[in-house]
Amino acid sequence: MQLLISEVSREFELQIRCENCMRETTRVLSVPRIDDAPGDVEELLESGFLRSLRFSCVRCESAIGLLVGASLRREVCANASH
Repeated sequence: MQLLISEVSREFELQIRCENCMRETTRVLSVPRIDDAPGDVEELLESGFLRSLRFSCVRCESAIGLLVGASLRREVCANASH
């Protein structure tokens, strides 16, 4: 007998600009499928998920970044059978 367990999450792609050197970087944020999880970019911006993110520029090591863009990358489904 097989049991199929599925964990679905969403991935958002964030574009962040360093406030010091003005270099833009891209970061992927995976959000688990839980109650009150954001389902789109607007919900992501209104949620508390972005507050916990830390930024450090790879070029100048500045800790100040500005979110300049966000998009829903895809929904991810990880399956495991037992």
